Amino acid sequence: MNAPRACWSVLAKKAQEQVSLIQGQLAQGRVRAQALQASRDRLQSLYSDYLKPPETGSASQGMQETLNQRQFSTQLLTLLLRVDQDMAQLTGAMAESRRELAMAERERLKMQSLVDAEALAFRAHTRHREQQQMDAMGVMQFNREARG
Repeated sequence: MNAPRACWSVLAKKAQEQVSLIQGQLAQGRVRAQALQASRDRLQSLYSDYLKPPETGSASQGMQETLNQRQFSTQLLTLLLRVDQDMAQLTGAMAESRRELAMAERERLKMQSLVDAEALAFRAHTRHREQQQMDAMGVMQFNREARG
């Protein structure tokens, strides 16, 4: 055994890459969630502003303008609903990603412990081999001195 086996370190590297990939997905999800929340806030603000009663002293709205306002309000509500659905879907996907991250992290830790165990076994083997060589040299030295 001249060097520790590389198989565990290769598997540990792959496990770390998987953890990093999932962490990247979660980061993208957080960015997307912030964008969706900002969109929702803008739409809610628009809807609130649009529903405010007209200022006093302004001419009453015509039938077409009232119809247009209702149609626009409905479109804003539809967009708000869509953003809420997207946020709910993203929340579910991020929860799944967090579960996957926990599993990948456990796998990474398992592989790292195998790498550590392999390194420990290699050091023990190396110490044992060196001790055997030292013992053999000591016996040879003793035999030479005994003959001489």
